[in-house]
Amino acid sequence: MKKTVANIIANKIKKGEMTMRSKFSILFEKMSVNGSLTMLFGLLVIIAGFVFYWVNSNNDLIFGGYGQYGLTSFFQSFPYIFVVVFILIFIFLIKIFRKFDFSYKKPFTIILLFILTGILFVGWISIKQPIGQKFYQREGRRFRMNTIKSANTVYGTVVYLEKDLIVIQGEDNKQIVIKINSETHFPFGQPKKGDIIRSVGIWKGSEFLAVGVRVFDDSNYGNFFDRHIRRP
Repeated sequence: MKKTVANIIANKIKKGEMTMRSKFSILFEKMSVNGSLTMLFGLLVIIAGFVFYWVNSNNDLIFGGYGQYGLTSFFQSFPYIFVVVFILIFIFLIKIFRKFDFSYKKPFTIILLFILTGILFVGWISIKQPIGQKFYQREGRRFRMNTIKSANTVYGTVVYLEKDLIVIQGEDNKQIVIKINSETHFPFGQPKKGDIIRSVGIWKGSEFLAVGVRVFDDSNYGNFFDRHIRRP
């Protein structure tokens, strides 16, 4: 008797080497896998959006002319935990994709690159949409990812202005004196009383010598400071 694929499978079933599965169980497994993939994709897009939102709100630390102080503040306050979580979830996604036949029919590296590019692209687009901006601003407050923490930055609400200094009210209603001069950078315009600002520079005693000052509004940080800083 000629051996065919059907005969070989039939013999394995008789010997108990293979078991038959119902269409329902196969469909249920497929739906579970597809649902899991959809959730992972969505989660990766959101995490990427958080990182892009933070970078978009703090890109002046690199491009604002603050020098080494801006770079130091950028890397000290960067939300590394989101990047680590993104990598771990993406690795898990890779393991799931390796179980699919199509992952072997095409170069797997190209498939991964296509998926990663798509996730990052959608994540970037999401921070440009009004709904996405509100979401990242609201949820970002819970993670305190907008609150810059570094030795070279201070932030708060302007309560007093003079030609060579700015007094801000920071966390716990603490007032900070910021010294400015003709070389201080103002990449987002001159501040006025009541504005929320962040200054990059160095401490000299009880005064903060500003290299640069950024003014924030609803288009970048929104009102996340309201949870940490009370307006006068």
